[in-house]
Amino acid sequence: MKGVVSAPQVEAVEVARHIFQEGGNAIDAAVAVAFAQGVVDPQMTSLGGWGVALVYHAPTGQHLALDFCGRAPLKATPDMWASRVKRRLRFDLWELEGHINEVGYQAITVPGNLAGYWELHRRFGKLPWQQVVAPAIALAEEGFLIPGELAALWRRPPAQEGVLSMAEILTATPASARLFTKDGRPYEAGEHFRNPDYANTLREIAQHGPQVFYEGWIAQKITEDFARNGGLLTLEDFKAYRVKVLPPVESTYRGIRITGTPPPTSSVQVMEILNILEGFDPRDIPFGSPTYAWAMALAQKASFVDRALYLGDPDFQRVPVDLFLSKEHAGQWREKVLRNIPFEVPGGPVAEPAHTTTVSAMDDEGNAVAITHTLSTPASGVVVEGLGFMFNNAMMAFHPFPGHPNSIAPGKARITGIAPIFLWKDKAPWAVVSAPGGTRILTGVLQTIVNLVDYHMTPVEAVSAPRLHCEGPQVDLEARLYYRVKDFLARRGLKPVKSAFSYDPLFALVHLAVREANGHLTGAGDPRGRGGLMIEGER
Repeated sequence: MKGVVSAPQVEAVEVARHIFQEGGNAIDAAVAVAFAQGVVDPQMTSLGGWGVALVYHAPTGQHLALDFCGRAPLKATPDMWASRVKRRLRFDLWELEGHINEVGYQAITVPGNLAGYWELHRRFGKLPWQQVVAPAIALAEEGFLIPGELAALWRRPPAQEGVLSMAEILTATPASARLFTKDGRPYEAGEHFRNPDYANTLREIAQHGPQVFYEGWIAQKITEDFARNGGLLTLEDFKAYRVKVLPPVESTYRGIRITGTPPPTSSVQVMEILNILEGFDPRDIPFGSPTYAWAMALAQKASFVDRALYLGDPDFQRVPVDLFLSKEHAGQWREKVLRNIPFEVPGGPVAEPAHTTTVSAMDDEGNAVAITHTLSTPASGVVVEGLGFMFNNAMMAFHPFPGHPNSIAPGKARITGIAPIFLWKDKAPWAVVSAPGGTRILTGVLQTIVNLVDYHMTPVEAVSAPRLHCEGPQVDLEARLYYRVKDFLARRGLKPVKSAFSYDPLFALVHLAVREANGHLTGAGDPRGRGGLMIEGER
């Protein structure tokens, strides 16, 4: 079978080639890549993480969104951390005493990744489960050479005051320090890294499926370790976990059908921004021009107002999806922008570090899939001895006080910037767009869509073009945009801030799979990262 897969890690992308050569489809390839990403990028995702998937299965015509988000432990309560708050860092990022929401056993939600991979493969995969998991087992057993990006991540200082460095996270538990450091220091680029414990865990999962993780001896081992260390997760949390299979949310942009994952993800926010921009003629705002930057920045900022007010887990409060998707509501925002009516984002800008990864895939059968999965912000530092993987710290992104759309509740999922999107033509997906990168996921996905539709860029151009990000008074600009637009934005009351980089990985790593009009499969990996792209069947 022929196919295209784009993902940040080149080692993981190569796994997809073997899956296609063995007769697997895009769903098999994406799941195999997702498992491999947990091996080669272990602070971005793992069996201890969570995520979402968007899939179209051409043979049956089924188009579904899979929500396998991390859920707060059943022991969690809305006010359990209210007395431990030291200060608000930014929006839903809070510093708590002892960093208990950031590292350690209380920071962890129920992992959903394995359940999500299984459900996706069970419904739409072609190859046997064991065959799809096997490449990740081999990678963990045989090891790989540490890439420079991973070595740099392991040495990264704190993202801001009030949060921990990666070195502190890697050494937060003895098992993590033994796995991810060597003689007390992180591995260097080019060193060989093996993880036989993870290989053994994956073998169990290949043989026995997710039951061994959620109900069997692995679940027992995890929850016993959590009980010894003051964690909140119990065996009941693992046994009760279920993937939510949902209809995608849907909108249009300039007549093109667009679908995405429902809240608590941010696909609806991407669609709201597109609705605002739809009222501007791209001929009047050439790409990269001052007027383009102004319209793009304020459309983004407007959407963050609604995000702050309304976005949450729809199982716990009403999320007005219709408001986000309303062309009329977008027109009201656009009128404010055009009339220069000032507005502010409640609570200030959102901070969501970029410890997430993604895979976008298509095949010649017509299937399309995106999986975006994560260890959150950035990870808990918790490794259970002998299992070989780190757990998420998704509890960090909850609001620590009751009464907020994103407050803690047992079984609740936090909001996230994750936003996989499909663009459609002739009743079939023609582009799969997904990314890691915190809240900059949604603005990266957004601008890639605008680049494809409004400015007719090629896939490589669309993911490579300079970006901006605005969720408050500040407009963050890649250096390639900054000098042309800074004075124009400043005169209009915005605060332009230049990135130190022309291709800044903090602006999200957008990965794109595309089916061209002639049926040819192509795509692009974001050059801000390692730019993984595999096209099987090329000559």
